[in-house]
Amino acid sequence: MFTKSRILYKSSFLKCFQRNSTFKSEILAEPNSLVDQKALSEFKKLLKKLEVPVRDGFTCLQIECRLCNNPTRSTAFLNKTTGLFMCPSCQVKFPFKDVKKSYEENVQINEVNLKKDVYIPSINTVEEVPKEICDSLKIPSISTQLRKFGVKYDSDTENLYFPLKDATGQHVGDKILNLATLAEETLPKDNCSGILCHGPTDASKAVLVSNIMDYLSLCGQKVEGYSIICLPYSLKALPQECLPALETYKELIFWFDFDSAGWDVAHNFSIKLEERRCLFIRPTDVQPTPFKAMKKHLNLRHIIQRATPIRHKSITTFSELKMDILSELQNIEKVNGVKWKRFPVLNKLLKGHRKGELTILTGPTGSGKTTFMSEYSLDLALQGVSTLWGSFEIRNTRLALTLLRQYVGYPLDDKLNEFEYWTSEFEKYPMYFMTFHGQQSIKVVMDAIEHAQYVYDIKHVIIDNIQFMMGMSGFNKVDKFYEQDAVISAFRSYATRKNVHVTLVMHPRKERDSDELTTSSIFGSAKATQEADNVLIIQDRRLTSVGGKKFLQVAKNRYTGDLGIMPLEFDKDGLSYVKKKKKKEEIKS
Repeated sequence: MFTKSRILYKSSFLKCFQRNSTFKSEILAEPNSLVDQKALSEFKKLLKKLEVPVRDGFTCLQIECRLCNNPTRSTAFLNKTTGLFMCPSCQVKFPFKDVKKSYEENVQINEVNLKKDVYIPSINTVEEVPKEICDSLKIPSISTQLRKFGVKYDSDTENLYFPLKDATGQHVGDKILNLATLAEETLPKDNCSGILCHGPTDASKAVLVSNIMDYLSLCGQKVEGYSIICLPYSLKALPQECLPALETYKELIFWFDFDSAGWDVAHNFSIKLEERRCLFIRPTDVQPTPFKAMKKHLNLRHIIQRATPIRHKSITTFSELKMDILSELQNIEKVNGVKWKRFPVLNKLLKGHRKGELTILTGPTGSGKTTFMSEYSLDLALQGVSTLWGSFEIRNTRLALTLLRQYVGYPLDDKLNEFEYWTSEFEKYPMYFMTFHGQQSIKVVMDAIEHAQYVYDIKHVIIDNIQFMMGMSGFNKVDKFYEQDAVISAFRSYATRKNVHVTLVMHPRKERDSDELTTSSIFGSAKATQEADNVLIIQDRRLTSVGGKKFLQVAKNRYTGDLGIMPLEFDKDGLSYVKKKKKKEEIKS
């Protein structure tokens, strides 16, 4: 059963297919739309009238907490974008509507309704890190640093546990570094409000890094006047719960690696953190990331002082672009975007999946558009591309089942004993769903997308399909092309403005009337193909000829101009279009 409410669901397949196969995935705790700024302004007036101390910060209102039973009247934080109310001392969160009502009526929220985020560390033993391990990292004074930071060591797994602390200094999570592989993991796995922070308590400037090795490298150098901060989830996401811990800094310098398209991430994070106080160090050979710079014996403080503002009022000369150009040339493969692992032909044609672009996918009815797009998005999500699905035609239960089957490679109908294992594994990946079903207005859909992008740092939005947003704007039937143009323009603008890749599934204007579809076959094609960066067409010649094949055609590619086709051979067991490799026995025979 689906409603038209603007609620986002995180992929939680463990609860799928229960209660008559209704999609019962985990409801996200945050509010389901961005807070209305007029309502926020009225709330500030209410606080003033009630003589509640309030301070307007960069991202949050700092308010005296009066919603719980804490007699000390601790400071709480109200996110000015989403309206989420967070009290670190009480460890509770409330949506804006509940907070506003509670302050208006001057009552405490019932303890039963409190959502407390209490973190229980997974390791309590304290072991001294062996000297040979410390020496192998080759970071100055690392033994002293680890003791000072309260780092715990697990000799069985060779893991270091770095305590993540929130705005009040409470231990709310752990960032784990495996000394054998230098791989990192964070607990809890999402929405952690803690950061790693080292430096003077009164610092007004901070350098933000994405991994522990960069963090330790900077902490071991003389960088006076700056706090050194390591984000909990690397470049994957910046939870809004972290923002209160960063409120005191007037200047934030991002020093990220380009492995995950650092510039794009920095730009998105800067919007969340308030662009005017954000600067960026774009890594090059002469100013690499902190750990690499330390190994080259470079002056890290000098590199920090060369940080440039993310927000440029104007660019008037070529010299201002020079470092950006150099960085792209030195990182050309990473600039190309995330590579597909299941579809290497797409890598040759499109070079990669890039943020800020608009892709249109079309094909005849029954040609497998949704099935292909499901696997296409799964490939990217498995590589950390956080994805938001808007499936208006197919129920989320069916979509989730398709994704799960493509992930596993075979149906689980007769292997239900494996269900819990595979769903638990899949839940580790950043896949989110909107609960819309049937027709919806573009405004309602965009509100939900804007919320998801801000809170969960969505990088890829899929709309299947845009025809379900037509007929909801009050236009006459004669104006259906104008209405579709308005919808496409909205998504084009959003992709560019928020630096998010948007994929729109569209029906063709004519089906089965000709052997092959073209860009002009797309319904209302002029605006759609003009705005799109990429146009993908599923050609199904099985519909018109015996022995015909199905393939994906890249009909438009604004990035490189390369066009071509990719054969689609369907594997029914795995609902997959990945070409199976022949076994050695088959090759020999």
